[in-house]
Amino acid sequence: MSNRIFFILSGIILLIGGIWALFAPFAASLAATIYVGIAFIAAGILHIVQGLRDAEDRFWNIGFGILGVLLGVSFLFNPFGGMLSLTSLFGVLFMGSGLMQLYLAWKRRMADRTLFLVLSGVVSVALALMIAFNLFTASVTLPGIVLGIELITTGFALLTLRPRAPNARNLPDDTTV
Repeated sequence: MSNRIFFILSGIILLIGGIWALFAPFAASLAATIYVGIAFIAAGILHIVQGLRDAEDRFWNIGFGILGVLLGVSFLFNPFGGMLSLTSLFGVLFMGSGLMQLYLAWKRRMADRTLFLVLSGVVSVALALMIAFNLFTASVTLPGIVLGIELITTGFALLTLRPRAPNARNLPDDTTV
């Protein structure tokens, strides 16, 4: 199978999964939480193994590994708590991103046009506040919606991936044809 066909098939699968996640955000949130739990367990086990093999950072790796395994197990045995944790993390990230954008817009207000940076910052802060004031309801849908958007954008990116034109080989990398 050629790379192009592989990218097209992957893109279609990701688009279908993303659309499904948007139409079933609770199921997608549950799936994302379980996936994150499994990832924490796997990473934790790898850290423990590395800690047992390497004397230099032994306590750090074993401690971090135990923490990862415990966090992963808690996500698997209490997925609703995991969804709550993931949603809280999204809220913190949105707030931090929004405040940084607003700060940058304020700092660059005399040198650049910052209207869209301000709007983006306000939207991020508003989303963070919406999550904070509606945490329990948001926690059963937000991780699934974010997962759906990620799957759709990645699927679309793979579908639109095209090889460069034959005469583009002689152009610098930053030049588009």
